[in-house]
Amino acid sequence: MSANPINNTGEVYQFVESLRTEASRRGITSLATQLENALNLGSSGLEILGAIRQIITENLQIIRQLLGPDGSSRGEQIIAFVDKSFGG
Repeated sequence: MSANPINNTGEVYQFVESLRTEASRRGITSLATQLENALNLGSSGLEILGAIRQIITENLQIIRQLLGPDGSSRGEQIIAFVDKSFGG
C-alpha cells in the first residue's frame, strides 16, 4: 500500500493526471480519453469525482499494468476516499 494515502481532491486530480499521462504515453488512449472527459464533466466536483471513481473501478487491472501495485493501491484509495467523502 502507498505510504501516503489519498486525503483530498487535489491528490485525486494529481493521480488522475499522472495516470492519464502514462496511459497516453503507453498507447492506452481509451483510458486517457475517459479520464480527460471525466475532468471536463459538468460543473460539479461531485460529478467529476464520481466519474473518476467509476473509471478507476472499471480499470483497476489496466492501472496495475501501467503503474504497478502502488498505482492500483492508489486507485483503491481514491475509490475509498470518494465513497467516504460523498457517501458512494
